[in-house]
Amino acid sequence: MKLVVEQCQRYAKMRAHTATHLLHSELAKIFKTTKQAGSLVDEDYLRFDFNADRLLSPEEIHDIEKNINQIIYDAYVVEVKETSYDDAIKLWAKAFFEDKYGDVVRVVRVFTHDNEIVSIELCGWTHVLNTKDIGCFAIIWQEAVASWVKRITAVVWPKVGLRIHEIQGILDVTVEKLWIKTYTQLADKLDKTLKEYDDMKANLESLETNMIKQILTWSDFSSWKDLDKIFLIPSALNFKNIAFQAKIIFEHQNVLIYTAEWWFILLTKKWISAKEFAAKLGIKWWGTDLMVQGRDESVLWLFK
Repeated sequence: MKLVVEQCQRYAKMRAHTATHLLHSELAKIFKTTKQAGSLVDEDYLRFDFNADRLLSPEEIHDIEKNINQIIYDAYVVEVKETSYDDAIKLWAKAFFEDKYGDVVRVVRVFTHDNEIVSIELCGWTHVLNTKDIGCFAIIWQEAVASWVKRITAVVWPKVGLRIHEIQGILDVTVEKLWIKTYTQLADKLDKTLKEYDDMKANLESLETNMIKQILTWSDFSSWKDLDKIFLIPSALNFKNIAFQAKIIFEHQNVLIYTAEWWFILLTKKWISAKEFAAKLGIKWWGTDLMVQGRDESVLWLFK
């Protein structure tokens, strides 16, 4: 039997694995008591889970990327050697105590040209010989996978180049859609566009509020037993805004407002329970003593 190792795949995983060690070291500077909670190393791709009470800020992500790429650029030696477990721990090598170690362990150390430790861990996996072999490093995603476990996904060369190409494509499309000439205009254009959007949204909300007030004040209505007013309103209106305006306009009345799709709001006077009123009408609801709402087919035929 002969073992065959696919070289390109092996080197791609070596790059990602050594980058994982550098990432772990950088995270320990931010979260002093952090601990690895899981890891996946693939071809120029890595996923790293660690203990932390929060996600990284954009500035922290930028600093981690900058620091790791500087380590790559500085071409530091990656040393792999075997030593006793006790001696390795004395060297401050990171060990994961859920793992089982023998008397002799493998230590992976990254150190500067002045022999200062950048990263040191117990590890049995394969690594590059020099940080320059990683090429470059980029974080592409972070997320929370549990209350005290956060995850970082990152890529190394050549997948960083593919990532840059992908972002470049998104930027090109965005620039074209915003009718600007260069990327440097993007932030100003977005600010202006968002301001215009907020203004239009405020104007539309104001128009809709005035329309709702007009409908509730001047539209035809019917009444039934203890209900002072019953309105059938257009379905397209903002139901939340309708409820807000109706509470102001019909403060001292029993009012039912409903749509052709069975949505309804029931408002009552202060001394009458809307919950009890809805129960008496036999319609399904949720809400408070002064206002209940819901969706029930029976409102369509109850008041016709």
